[in-house]
Amino acid sequence: MQVNSTLSVKTFDVGPMLNMIYLIWDKKTKEAALVDPAWDLSQVLDFIKKNNINIKKILLTHSHHDHVNSVDKLLNLYDVPIYINKIEASFWGKKYDNLTGLDSEENIYLGKSKLTSIHTPGHTPGSCCYSFDNNLIAGDTLFVFGCGRCDLHGGNPEQMFESLKNLKNNLHKNTIIMPGHNYSISRQSTLEEEISGNPFFNFNNLKEFVKYRMHDHDKTREEPYAPIKSC
Repeated sequence: MQVNSTLSVKTFDVGPMLNMIYLIWDKKTKEAALVDPAWDLSQVLDFIKKNNINIKKILLTHSHHDHVNSVDKLLNLYDVPIYINKIEASFWGKKYDNLTGLDSEENIYLGKSKLTSIHTPGHTPGSCCYSFDNNLIAGDTLFVFGCGRCDLHGGNPEQMFESLKNLKNNLHKNTIIMPGHNYSISRQSTLEEEISGNPFFNFNNLKEFVKYRMHDHDKTREEPYAPIKSC
């Protein structure tokens, strides 16, 4: 996080699948968003209460159960809108009166502080990341030295190839990657570290990328993921 940032962020480890959820708040107003509320939120709720944080939004990176299974619990406590990519909202099919569909590159505000949604399909059709102050909350699009599976319902390795290429080409190399799961030797990394050490950034050929993602990766790599020099 940049020293002069108007936003603060805290990471919480939750659930049996090594999920990481993020609480982001504007330092001045204490207006906050919780990203991917799932599993046991007791630590999150305690932190919110102790720090007088005002939950204003729920942000979802995608709709898989392990990232959304505490949405209803949170809504019972806070009557706030849910933000999700428009394509993912249709893919999810859940009906909420307070569901707000996002376009790619759409801005979301906490006080006067800004986050930007980035549509990154591949893990699901409407997966998205949230960018702010040279930070990227990446959901299951990009892990530290890995990326999300594309063999689940809605997955598409061709789209994942393009999404990762777009992140690589359009974000600053010092961007901090904040993944949706703690699958690596490090909890966070920079985009520069990912470009050099993440095998999924090593491919320029789509066919080779698809083969590696869909067939070779899970047979050749073990967790926790560590950087590699080449595929």
